[in-house]
Amino acid sequence: MKMARIVIELTNRCNLHCQHCFAGRHGGSDDLRLDIFCRILNEARASGFDHLSFTGGEPTLHPRFEEVLRLTYKAGYKFGLVTNGWSLAAIYQRILPYRERLDVITLSLDGATEETHDWLRGKGSYRAVMRAASVCVFEGIPFTINMVVTTRNRHEIQDMARLAIQLGSQGLRYGHLMPVPMISRHGLDLSPGERKAVESEIWDIQKQYSFPIAMAPGYYTTHLFPCAALQMQELNIDYHGNIGRCCHLSGHGDGMGQGDIAGNFSDMSLAEAYDRLVEENERFHDAKMKHLSCGGFMDSDFFPCWYCSLYYRKLDWLKKLKWHPWSGLMWESPYVFMGHPTSTSNPVEAPIVVQREV
Repeated sequence: MKMARIVIELTNRCNLHCQHCFAGRHGGSDDLRLDIFCRILNEARASGFDHLSFTGGEPTLHPRFEEVLRLTYKAGYKFGLVTNGWSLAAIYQRILPYRERLDVITLSLDGATEETHDWLRGKGSYRAVMRAASVCVFEGIPFTINMVVTTRNRHEIQDMARLAIQLGSQGLRYGHLMPVPMISRHGLDLSPGERKAVESEIWDIQKQYSFPIAMAPGYYTTHLFPCAALQMQELNIDYHGNIGRCCHLSGHGDGMGQGDIAGNFSDMSLAEAYDRLVEENERFHDAKMKHLSCGGFMDSDFFPCWYCSLYYRKLDWLKKLKWHPWSGLMWESPYVFMGHPTSTSNPVEAPIVVQREV
């Protein structure tokens, strides 16, 4: 099956310092090189891609953002972008010439009240999102709202649905955080039980409105391969030009498992990366099925992002935090990464040691 969308992290620059940002992911000073971006445009169409999604950092801070849009439009791709909204009121006119191919702008709004959102994202950020939404409505630009659920804002889930409708949004999506060091230090991550409670509330809210409400991949499900990346319908490229299976996995920073990375555009074509990801995906599928069939699954493993993060060794740091609500749910990963010096030789045959819940 050909993948349809490429998620491109244009930059790790960001004007905000959010309390729940992945450590090492944003607030940097690096941008995706334009020559790499042009290679993506030149090679993606032949591999069946027709849609690009720009993320960051804050994608509008890429120093050649307007040129990125122009090249995307000229190459015939549809596109969307995820933004904190801070600069949208100032730069939206640069987007208008290319709106014919603009799918949607997703605004990050993590509180239904100014107090909650600004605590998470910084003073003035709530009003910036309100301005951005107003611009979108005035200019007829389609936009949606994305809310990352934390211990700090979970009480505003219902209010967020009402606010998204009032703002004129075309939809609302809730998403989970994954444990990373900074988020855990701030006490923002929900326990497995709290996640289930939040999801139940969201499914109830979904029934109350005809307005589109959804959960981002990562929610509790018995579907073992639920997301676009695991179904080989999405490719992810970070600001270094690394080609990986998931933008979520790539956000854990340096010094952690890199088994989700197929290679880099500096020495690999998109077609080669796709082939590597197909091979890795097959290994992952086999390993997960074996983990399930041998009785290795715990209930928490039905949170798919948790399972993938464990598999690709993103959470080894969590073993030191015995107090953490997820630390007792860890197991030894059978992961493998092609050519990586720390890889195991066979992910399917590697022993699986499960640490049972007590």
